[in-house]
Amino acid sequence: MALANKINKNNYKTVVLISDGECNEGTTWESAMFASAQNLKNLTLVVDYNKWQATGRSNDIMQIEPLDKKFKYFGWDVKRINGYNLKEIENVLSSNNIKKKPLAIIADTIKGKGVSFMEDDNNWHYKSPDKKQLIHALDEINSK
Repeated sequence: MALANKINKNNYKTVVLISDGECNEGTTWESAMFASAQNLKNLTLVVDYNKWQATGRSNDIMQIEPLDKKFKYFGWDVKRINGYNLKEIENVLSSNNIKKKPLAIIADTIKGKGVSFMEDDNNWHYKSPDKKQLIHALDEINSK
């Protein structure tokens, strides 16, 4: 989409959201190289970096750090932010109007943040809360 918009001279931005687990896939890095080579400055990638993937801790499965430097080496501008700071998110998304490269935003997060029994627990990658757990989770979220 970013390339089509560049070719068609559309002034649209393309934003892609992935998790840190997707950073183990070759297509992610092929796409990163392509975006840089094509100077897709209309492309923003947000990596939800919660440090987990399907079968365990991201860096235990396959070392992805230093993630910010890897994107820089691939020719991207990179910003690392607190994934819960709305002001920081807004600032990094809105301040990028004159960029010359694709932008990778690495948003540091915690899986299940805000729900005590889910927080940083990868078991919730595969299951859904039952009714009692859902009520408890919603109560915790709404009380903040």
